[in-house]
Amino acid sequence: MGESKLRNNMEARVFTYEITINGKKYIVEVGDVSTSPVKVIVNGESKVVEFAEAPAVAPAAPATVPSAQSAAEAAPKAEPVAVVQPPVGGAGKVVVAPMPGKIMSIRVKPGNKVTEGDTVCTLEAMKMEMPISSTTSGVIQGIHVNVGDSVAYNDPLVTVA
Repeated sequence: MGESKLRNNMEARVFTYEITINGKKYIVEVGDVSTSPVKVIVNGESKVVEFAEAPAVAPAAPATVPSAQSAAEAAPKAEPVAVVQPPVGGAGKVVVAPMPGKIMSIRVKPGNKVTEGDTVCTLEAMKMEMPISSTTSGVIQGIHVNVGDSVAYNDPLVTVA
């Protein structure tokens, strides 16, 4: 009976994502990410994945901060961007969130030129920061999120035309 209860708890911690890599869609089920290795199922095939935190590309704050309150006071306030509604029709290609998460940074502004693969923003998901890349080359027409926003799978992030 105890084993059955444990199995049910583990099943409750499985998250399913649809991830597209280079145009190919994968259905990925991710087990408990609080430990490594993690059991994942990719398109029905079970795999075990080990991970470690990657070194930060650019630290957002000094490594030593006396208290959480002084860190909040010392951190520069992110200036909100006017959120633009995604275009209707063929007015550009919308870059969407590949999974639920929180927007940590926005690296582009309306009018910036980008090429396919350029990082347009950073998304934190499952305690990891993921660079979100432009899926096409062009000019940023609109930004649909602000730093700190929570986004769901397939939410629009930016529009490139």
